[in-house]
Amino acid sequence: MIRLAKPWIGEDEQRAVAAVLESGQLVQGAMVERFELAVAALVGRKHAVAVSSGTAALQLALKVLQVGPDDDVLCPALSWPSPAHAIRLAGAKVQFVDVEPSEWNSTAEAFRAARSSNTKAAIVIDQFGNPARAAEIRDALGALPIIEDAACALGSRFDNGPCGSLGQVSCLSFHPRKVLTTGEGGMCLTDDDDVADKLRMLRNHGQLRGEFVVAAGNHRMTDLAAALGLAQLQRLDDIVGRRRELAGLYRETLDETLEVQATPPGSESNYQTFGVLLPQGHDPKSVREKMLERGVETGVLSFAIHKQGSFAGHKASMPIAEHVAARGLALPLFPQMRNAEAEEVSRILGRVLHE
Repeated sequence: MIRLAKPWIGEDEQRAVAAVLESGQLVQGAMVERFELAVAALVGRKHAVAVSSGTAALQLALKVLQVGPDDDVLCPALSWPSPAHAIRLAGAKVQFVDVEPSEWNSTAEAFRAARSSNTKAAIVIDQFGNPARAAEIRDALGALPIIEDAACALGSRFDNGPCGSLGQVSCLSFHPRKVLTTGEGGMCLTDDDDVADKLRMLRNHGQLRGEFVVAAGNHRMTDLAAALGLAQLQRLDDIVGRRRELAGLYRETLDETLEVQATPPGSESNYQTFGVLLPQGHDPKSVREKMLERGVETGVLSFAIHKQGSFAGHKASMPIAEHVAARGLALPLFPQMRNAEAEEVSRILGRVLHE
């Protein structure tokens, strides 16, 4: 079976986790701080605040930016549900923004057109690790606070810097499907000292310098997770490099009827997910089942979130997001994958499409 995804966990990760277990310091200790400093240095941000998940990172970012009832937040319609759900959980209204048909990210023009007098912030997504057009979006939104959902994008680069460097707060995820994993985990990145202090307070029961100053939850990362992440970080370049090699091989060998995601000029994707759009007349669910019968696990590419039950009754029309969600297929891609396996995926998918 060729799996859809598989974390690259080796002896270094096992030793790092075992050392934490032996130390007895399992939660919010020195290992978490080391991981934060390493990621901040990698992305070029002043502060990194480790949390329990990418979703928690989004929720805390919205809280710190004081998003609440009567506020609107711009959010791409093509996504995993976390960004839109985080906005809803903050009590705010989601202003969905459609995506561009080749890069599958929302454009500066789309954000500008969707903005209203009630818009409090914008969430910008680097879809599947593919960088958004950061400079254009920043210019279009001006002083409007931006939260970059870089959950999939560690190791990707805009044309002028690393993903994770856009906006007041950038959010990362370290889920096992991501390029770097801590099992579960996330992180907020910022250059604002006050924002960083508030994030640290909100992740830890509202505690600041020994006093509980606000009511807040527990969103801390464990030292076990941080140790795993630090070990993974040492070979991030190898992980991303291998993913790019495999993505290039897919581009060379996939059936010409398939559409693949384009990358903005001058940018580099980490290919957290390699997705294709199937030709008209092919149902993704049926194709996934046929691929699985032939020993290849594929996956749902993404969702048109405004069409999900959690947004029942939402009347927005987002034709491109709906088109990508309806025709998308995620292909296997992970660093340990052999070239022969990628070529086999291409061959089997081609047969399924033409049988």
